[in-house]
Amino acid sequence: MDQLFNSRSVRISSTFCAHVLLDAHHFPIVFSVSTKTQVIIDGYCTPGTERDTYLPVSDLIRQMNGADIDMALIAPEDRELAVNNIEGNDRILDAAAQYPDRLVPSCGINPWYGSNAVRELERCVELGARMLVLSPAIQGFIPTDDVADELLQCAARLRVPVYFHTGSHGSGGPTQVVLVAEKHASTNFIMGHCGSTDYAWDMPGILEHHLLENVWFELSFVRPWIAPSYIEAAGSERFIWGSSSPRNCPTFELQQLDRHLPVDHHPDIYGGNLAKLIGD
Repeated sequence: MDQLFNSRSVRISSTFCAHVLLDAHHFPIVFSVSTKTQVIIDGYCTPGTERDTYLPVSDLIRQMNGADIDMALIAPEDRELAVNNIEGNDRILDAAAQYPDRLVPSCGINPWYGSNAVRELERCVELGARMLVLSPAIQGFIPTDDVADELLQCAARLRVPVYFHTGSHGSGGPTQVVLVAEKHASTNFIMGHCGSTDYAWDMPGILEHHLLENVWFELSFVRPWIAPSYIEAAGSERFIWGSSSPRNCPTFELQQLDRHLPVDHHPDIYGGNLAKLIGD
């Protein structure tokens, strides 16, 4: 596990060809390289079993192959985030174990489980999970509520970032995540979806006036023509590309964002930033 990614260059997809360099260290999964020399990482996928996140793991791998995506960070589906935490986390850990050079596991834990939630995070990280996923709208809490404090403190101690789903009306405001990040300055946060769509207008103020060192921004559901203004305001080192597959098509998402943020100009966004963050 000590030798991970080196600087390399690679063709990214059959639709748009680009040669980029990536230098990331301490990534927890070994990636086997043959002719490829650049790693593209999808920052959020849900290989689920039901409803709008139904996506067998084998189909996810086929999607990734079709888009020339080398790795993906995978997360539990909605029911597993809300109530079936242990079952969902075990399913994701098992899927990643089947494809250790392609899939990186996260874990979903409802903070309402209190001390049991902390123990579950400890268990999952010990088994290889590299990110904690919280979804306030699904899990039934407000991000700024102290119900999540113990879990967030544990994430800081274990050095795993916390992915907050944002965008849902009432409990998905980016400003709420910023307030939590201020309170938990030792915890690293990823703001999923940048507030899209209900709270997208929060983003300019945050990026221009309230940018924190412990907050990164994941771009799934962000309108591609808006993303360059985000990068201009905060710098590319704060952003992570994610498709949120299967709710979005990874190939389409890559193609659309590449028109506005060319892959060959932003290797950090398309893999480097996430590799460094989850590899700390």
